[in-house]
Formats: sequence, C-alpha cells, structure tokens
Amino acid sequence: MTPEDILKIFVEQHRLCSPLDPEADPSEELTMNSTIDDWTNANDLLPWRPLSRYLNDQFNFSATEEEWQNVLTPSDERTLYDVCSFICKKLSYSAVVPMKLFGQECLSAAVFITLKKHLQRRQVDVTNLKPSSSITPYLEKYFSPMLEQTTILAKGEKVFDQLTLKRKKKGFFNYINVFDKDRYTLLSGDIQTFKDLTMKIIEANKLVETIE
Repeated sequence: MTPEDILKIFVEQHRLCSPLDPEADPSEELTMNSTIDDWTNANDLLPWRPLSRYLNDQFNFSATEEEWQNVLTPSDERTLYDVCSFICKKLSYSAVVPMKLFGQECLSAAVFITLKKHLQRRQVDVTNLKPSSSITPYLEKYFSPMLEQTTILAKGEKVFDQLTLKRKKKGFFNYINVFDKDRYTLLSGDIQTFKDLTMKIIEANKLVETIE
C-alpha cells in the first residue's frame, strides 16, 4: 500500500462513520495536509496514546508508544501525511490471491477467508460466520472492526454507499431512552450478506472473479 491508499482508507472511514457520531464533523475534508487535530476532531478520535494502540490493532503491527508519539505529536503540527507514511513503513500487506475450490480458482472465497481471519484477529466471534450470514448483527455488535477491516481490504474504495441508523422501537419512551443499546439497527443498503460484502470488495479493488 502507498500513503495515498492509507489516506483513502481514513477518508472512507470518516465518510461512513462521522454521520453516525454527533461529536464528529462530517463536513471536514481530510487531506495529507490535515493536522492530527483536524483528523481527531473530524472523527471524534481518542487522545494520541489510546489512538496509537487503536492504529496498531487496526493495521496489525506493533509500533512503540515512543514511535507513535513522534508521529502524532504535537497534534497541531503533525499531519496525516506523517501518519500515512509511517503506517506504510510498518505495514505488512499481502495481496489476496485466488484459492482453489473444486479445482478452480475462486477469488471470492479468498477474500471472504481473509476478511474472516482479520475479523477474528480483532476479537470478532466468527464461529458461525458464512458467506450467507447477514452482516447486520455483526455491524451492530462489532462496528469498528467490521468497518476498519472492510475499508482496509478495499484499500479505501467505496464499498458501502452509506450506513444509516433506524430506530427499532417506536413510542416516546423508546425515543428518549438513550440507555437502551438495542433501540437502533444499522441499515447497510444493498449489502445484506457477507457474500454481498465480499463481491463489493472485489469490485472495489477492480479484481476479476473467475467463478460464482
């Protein structure tokens, strides 16, 4: 991956996530020249120490706190170019290679297995995960790792048109009951299953599937 690919991942994550967070700023346009302050305010991100641990987890490498401090502070001077360049130096990224299925190469199986592997690494319970599984329960329970690993596999290209919240329960009490974590569901447009998600990732990467 290039620094530009990493920036596209951050921009796409901001596009999808910021409208769902009242503390984020969907209007912010992130560029290589955006400061860390611009980035954290746009996404309602954590301070630099927990943010560094989050980035290690997201991109699957182990940079030290001292290394991250040099990249993320001072936050009004360091930029996304510094972050994207640093991640590229640390990142070990392997292209998804089609796997053999019934004697033929199958790219969708390779993408699904790769996504499943990275979700499991992020503590997502993938025990019963199949291509036919609905993505909604996973988005609701594991929103961050789902979005992060999808945008990384797609290298920042659009997979979801948008994500929207819909209230599950009607009535005034359910409207004001902010402590009920089950009162909303996430709508994911035409992506309903992990097979849909897999094919969208393939399409986003402009890869060619050899069999259905």
